[in-house]
Amino acid sequence: MKKVVLLFLLISVSVFSQNEKAEKEESINRTEMPEKAQQYLAENLPQHARKVRYYFETDGDRKSYEAKFKFQKHRYSVELSAPGQLEDIEIEVDHNELDEEIFQKISRHIDHENERFRIEKIQLQFLPDTTGKLPLEKVGFQAQPANYELIIATKNSGKLEKFEMTFDAQGNFVKKRKATRISYDYLIF
Repeated sequence: MKKVVLLFLLISVSVFSQNEKAEKEESINRTEMPEKAQQYLAENLPQHARKVRYYFETDGDRKSYEAKFKFQKHRYSVELSAPGQLEDIEIEVDHNELDEEIFQKISRHIDHENERFRIEKIQLQFLPDTTGKLPLEKVGFQAQPANYELIIATKNSGKLEKFEMTFDAQGNFVKKRKATRISYDYLIF
């Protein structure tokens, strides 16, 4: 009986953790990234990228590395796995840069689920091909993203919450995770 209860508890925790986004980013030097990640960035980072920053990110048990920068008036994020494999490239955009029909479809879905909401961030998400590669020159506003990733603030029955929502290239709902803020043990000045 104890084994059954323990198994149920472990499954519950596992399912819950997949529905919650609890990311923590720590600023690092580029040299602290895996060699494979450094090589990918050296070969693919745009020559005119500005404000390049590197991060080590944890989200539950998942660990990854991220390079963030500005290029052509947009914020980019290149995420690489712990071994250095490309996971995705995201570009932050304004809602008026999306196809109007897709944005309306996404907005209707969010509006249907919530009393009130505010979209805080929209990102176009590009995934690597089967070879694990996605050169940055193939990423842009003319290319079709794999997904749209949104951070939304909601108010339902007086309760304020934040969520990360993912929609596919046609604006169909894919998944939703509650976004929680990881507090630091110290103050950053």
